[in-house]
Amino acid sequence: MLHNKQEQFQIFIEKQLNEPQRKAVEKIQGSVLVIAGAGSGKTRVITARITNLIVNHNVDPRSIVALTFTNKAAKEMQERVATFLPDQRSLPTVATFHSYCLQILKTHQRLLPFENFVIMDSADQQKLISSILKKHDLEKRVNLKQILYTISSYKNRNATGTDFDDADSASIYKFHEIYNAYEQEKRLSKCLDFDDLLVYTLKLFQENKEFKARFQSTIRHILVDEYQDTNTIQNELLRHMVLDAGQKLTIDSICAVGDEDQSIYSWRGATIENILKFNKDFGSTEIIKIEQNYRSTQHILDIANHVITNNTSRNHKNLWSENKETQKTIIFECNSEFQEADMISALVQTVQQHESLQSIAILYRTHYQSRVLEEAMIKANIPYKIIGGIQFYERKEIKDLLSYLKFFFNPFDRISFARIINCPTRGLGQKFEEEFDELWSLNPFSSGLDIAQMMLQEKMTATKHQAVNSFRQLFLNMPEDITPLEALKTIIEKVHYIDYLDDNFEKAEAQTKKENIQELLRAVIHFQDEGISKVSELLDAIALMQDHLKKQDQAKDYVQMMTLHSAKGLEFNTIILPGLEDGIIPSTPSINDNNVEEERRLFYVGLTRACKRLLLTHCKTRNTYGQTNVQIRSRFLDEIPLNFVIEQHANYWSMNQARTYFTQWIQGKNSETISSDHVQTFGSYKKPTAATAHSSKNYNGYERKITPTSKPGLSAKPSISSLSRASHATSVTSPIAAIQNKIQVLQSKFKKMQSIEHKTFGTGIVHEVEVKGTITIVTVHFHTHGIKKIDSKFLEIM
Repeated sequence: MLHNKQEQFQIFIEKQLNEPQRKAVEKIQGSVLVIAGAGSGKTRVITARITNLIVNHNVDPRSIVALTFTNKAAKEMQERVATFLPDQRSLPTVATFHSYCLQILKTHQRLLPFENFVIMDSADQQKLISSILKKHDLEKRVNLKQILYTISSYKNRNATGTDFDDADSASIYKFHEIYNAYEQEKRLSKCLDFDDLLVYTLKLFQENKEFKARFQSTIRHILVDEYQDTNTIQNELLRHMVLDAGQKLTIDSICAVGDEDQSIYSWRGATIENILKFNKDFGSTEIIKIEQNYRSTQHILDIANHVITNNTSRNHKNLWSENKETQKTIIFECNSEFQEADMISALVQTVQQHESLQSIAILYRTHYQSRVLEEAMIKANIPYKIIGGIQFYERKEIKDLLSYLKFFFNPFDRISFARIINCPTRGLGQKFEEEFDELWSLNPFSSGLDIAQMMLQEKMTATKHQAVNSFRQLFLNMPEDITPLEALKTIIEKVHYIDYLDDNFEKAEAQTKKENIQELLRAVIHFQDEGISKVSELLDAIALMQDHLKKQDQAKDYVQMMTLHSAKGLEFNTIILPGLEDGIIPSTPSINDNNVEEERRLFYVGLTRACKRLLLTHCKTRNTYGQTNVQIRSRFLDEIPLNFVIEQHANYWSMNQARTYFTQWIQGKNSETISSDHVQTFGSYKKPTAATAHSSKNYNGYERKITPTSKPGLSAKPSISSLSRASHATSVTSPIAAIQNKIQVLQSKFKKMQSIEHKTFGTGIVHEVEVKGTITIVTVHFHTHGIKKIDSKFLEIM
C-alpha cells in the first residue's frame, strides 16, 4: 500500500507541479522561504510538501504543524492533505495561530499562572472594560473600543504592558491605569482574551526551557502560510518554536510561504519586514521563487509586474503565464462617478450574455464607493451582493440618520422612534423608554412628539428633562418644507452624531462610518438634483431601492462587489476597478504620509484577481456637496506602459455605445478594429497641451493633469457648465448635441424616481428620461409590469 501511495504521489509531482514547486516540496531540511506570486498555486505546494514528508520520508504526521490565518484556509488545507492520504490514521496538525496556541495552553495548563482558564469573547471584554471605566469615573472621557483596539495592538507587537510610548496610548486618558486594571481583573477571573493566546504561549517558550526542549523534540517540521501577514509576536513565537538559545535551527525544517507584494494588512498589525528579513531571523535560508501564474493572462501579469516594480520593499520576481490573452485592458476616463457607474453596468450586462454574473467582481478601495455603483446596478436590474460588508442603506449609521428623517416626516413612527431616542445616547435609559412606550400605548392616536411633551410634565431629573426637550425641539424647529439635505445636516449637527461616532467606535471604524455619512449627503444632493425636493420623496425613493434589493436577494446569479482587501485570495474572469484617482487609491492619508507602497500592493492585488479581462476606470470630476472637483487620475495608472492598455475617453458615450464597444472588446477585438460606425467615441486619448491643462510628466513621459483640488470628492452630478468646460479641455469633437440633450432632459417635467401613472400599466417610478428631438422617452419601472420605455405623453405625474 505504501509503495502504491509513493507511486501515485510521484506521478502527481511530475505531472502537476512545475520545477520551482517541486523544489519547494522536496527541500525537506533547514530553513526554506517560498516566494509564491499571485495565482502560483501556493496551497498546492504546502499540501504536497506535507504529503511528501509522510509518504516519501516516513515522517510521523504528528510531528508536522502547518499554520495559517483563517479557519477557512486551515480547513481547505486539511481536506487537501486528507485527499492525498485517504487511509492515514493520524494526520498533521493544520490550524490557525490562535487555535494552535490554545491547544498548547490547554495541554500544558499546569505551567500557566492559573489552570482551567476560559477565553473571553469580545462582548465579555467590552463588559470588563466598561466596568473599569465606570469604577474610575472615566466613561465619558474614554472611547471603549479605542481602548480595546490599543490593548490588542500592544499585545500583537509583543508589548509587555510597561512600554507605552505609542501615539495611540498617549491620546487615551489614563491608559496605563486602565490597562493594568484590565489585566488584573482577567487574572483574578482566570480569563484570557484572544490575544493572550499568543502572549502566554510565547511566555511558555521564553521562560520554560524544559517545555521548549520537549516541544522541539516532538514537532520536527513547521510550515507557515501567508507569511507576509504575520505580526511581530507571531514572528517571535515561531523563532522560539524552531531556534535554540544560540539562534540555531533545532528542528528539521521550517518552511514559510508568502508574497510580500500582497502584504496589505499593516492596519491589522501585519509586518512586511517579517518576510523580507526571514533569512536573517531563521539563519541560512534557501529562497525559492514560484513565478508561473495559473490564473491570469500574460497581458494582465505584464501590467501587474510593471506597477509593482515601483516598490522598493520587495524581493524581485516576474510573474509569467502560459494563458493566452484575448482582450487588452481598458482604461476608461468618465465624466463623473455616475457615468462611471453606468459604464460599469453596461459592461456587466454585456458580459452577462456570455458568462455568469458571478464571474464578475467590482473591487473598490473603500465601502463608501459602493453607493453609486449599487444604484447603477439597481437601475439596470442587475442582481449584486456586497461581500465582506452590507448594502449601503443597511449600514447602521445610514439607518440611524434615515430613521431621524422618517420620524421628522412621520412622528407617529414608533419603530424609528425606538431606534433614535437613545442614539446617540441621551442618558435616558431603558426605564425611560419603557415608561414612554407605556404612555404611548395609553394614547395611541398621539404623535411621539406629543408623548414627549406629556413626559416633560412628569417628574424627572434636570438632565433627562433637558434631553427630552432637546429631542422634541430638534423636530419642531425644522420647517415642514426643509430640503432633505438641510434636514440631514441639521440632524447630524444637533444630535452631535459625528462626536458620537468618535466616542463609541475604534478610530478606523469611526472614520469608515463618517465616510459613509459623507456619501449619504452626496446621495441626497444627487437626489435633489434629480428633482426630489421633499424629505418624503427622498424616503420613498430609498424605500423603493431597498424593496428592489429584497426581491434580488433570492437571485442565484449575481455580481460580487467588495473592497480590494476583501478580494485577496479570490479570482474572477472579469475584474472592474473603479475610482482609480489619487486620494482614493492611493488614499489621501498614504499620500500625506509619503507611504504609498502598501496602496500600490493593494492595487496589485486587485489587478491579479483577474483571469481574462480588466476594466480600469477613473473620473475627470467628482462632486462634494454640489461643488465639482477636478480629479487627478491615480499615479498607479501612469505606471502602466501606454502600449499595454487601450485608453478611452467615454465622457459622452450613451449606454448603447458602451454596450456595443464592450461586446466587441469581449469578442477579442482591439480598439483599432472596432468600427466607428458602431461606436461614436467623441474623441480619443490625447496628450494635454499647455492650453488645456496645467501638467506634470508621468512615469512614461506622457503628461497627466494636475489641476489642484482640496480633496477628492465623491458625489453629485456635474453641472452643465462644468461639462462644457470639460468638453473643451479634452478636445471633444462634437459635445454640443450631447450638452443640449442634457439641458432638455433637465428641463423636462419628468424626473428620476418620480411617481407616475399609465392607463394600462398602472403606477411606477421613473428610472431614466431621454429627449429625442421633440419626443421625451421615459424609462419606467412599473410595479406590476416591470421596466418599459414609454412616450411621456402617455404618462401622468402622480
